Amino acid sequence: MSEEIEEPALIPSKALYGTGVAGTFSDSIAHRYLSLLAVAVGVTVSQMSYLRAAESLSRNILQLLWGRLVDRKGKRIFIAIGRFLNGIIVASLVFVEAPVWVMLLMIGVAICWSIITPAWSSLLGDYTTYSSRGAVIGRISALSQTGSLGAMIVAFTISLNQVGETTPESFKLLLALSAVMSIVSGILSLFIEEKPSNQEGRELDLRIVFRDLRLRRYLIVNVVYGIAMSFAWPLFPFIIVDKLSLKIWQVAAYSVFSAASSMFSQRYSGKLMDRIGRRPVVVFSRIIMAVSPLFYVVATDWTHVAMSEIIMGFGMGAWMSSGPTYIIDLAPVEMRATYLAANTAVFGVATFMGNLLGGYVTDNFLAVGGALQGINMGLMISAGLRFLTGLLFFLIHETYPTSKREPSAQ
Repeated sequence: MSEEIEEPALIPSKALYGTGVAGTFSDSIAHRYLSLLAVAVGVTVSQMSYLRAAESLSRNILQLLWGRLVDRKGKRIFIAIGRFLNGIIVASLVFVEAPVWVMLLMIGVAICWSIITPAWSSLLGDYTTYSSRGAVIGRISALSQTGSLGAMIVAFTISLNQVGETTPESFKLLLALSAVMSIVSGILSLFIEEKPSNQEGRELDLRIVFRDLRLRRYLIVNVVYGIAMSFAWPLFPFIIVDKLSLKIWQVAAYSVFSAASSMFSQRYSGKLMDRIGRRPVVVFSRIIMAVSPLFYVVATDWTHVAMSEIIMGFGMGAWMSSGPTYIIDLAPVEMRATYLAANTAVFGVATFMGNLLGGYVTDNFLAVGGALQGINMGLMISAGLRFLTGLLFFLIHETYPTSKREPSAQ
């Protein structure tokens, strides 16, 4: 168990924070706008479900490979490689508008994220001790989130005077900024300090990972939840583009609120985990996700989506702090990236199935009365599934015993 040895932590540096801020700036633009770009170039509901499913597999399953390599070779080099490749691929999206090429490049972005994610999450563990893990990861994540906030403010500013419909041309400057900041993040990552690997030469044996009963229970619950959560993923972009016809500045505006609430949540949910335990924060972060699809169903303008995003920001902030903290608690020090990758790989399989299920059911069964009616029904089903499966996280083990919690929480 990782809590048996309280190893000394590294001191966070400007390079670490800079890597996080620049990377989050880049990723937030891609996360917010790539699916909208896909709709703008003509991707259909069915194609979107296949695309999101392929992204889920690429982003998550490959983390098993990268996670093990990270544990053996180190974190910094994989963060740099992922960031440089991501910058090149996002830059390529500036020059293409054919749906097939846009979809392929979006899958390429997902592969880059599969390289970066286990390396970055494992790296954060080098800067924590068991007793301060929640607070430290929460603080680093919150400061990194300022990159997302900055990206959305920039997007809002440069798109405020947009005239006419949203077209592929509307996204090009934002994509160029995302590409540049990804490369900046890669350069800064070369100056990050990390703890040396002690796994050189060892082979990947997933039996060691899945033999952990506490991890196995968490993974089972996470699979069920992942299917329920991702049921709505192919549907959101069509509400934004087709139903509400939102401008880029409107997407940026509600994204600012989301980034701000997420940053606040990450900062304080980390401290909260060190006081009340990990499980309550994990449960909260999952159940609150049920709110989002309902707001999209009743939305008539961008302010309704903004209200959803504020609430979602609190949930995502808690998720981004509690998820890595919980897995790092479970993992032996020398296998942190592998544990993190196993979790995201399993979740990727779940979201792959959920994406396909959501798109297929909506397109073939729910849309008999019209596409918009089918999408609304799909979103309502997803909301119910998210709430019910979120309750299952009460069944996971608590990794932070009462005896180790801060006295103020006793």
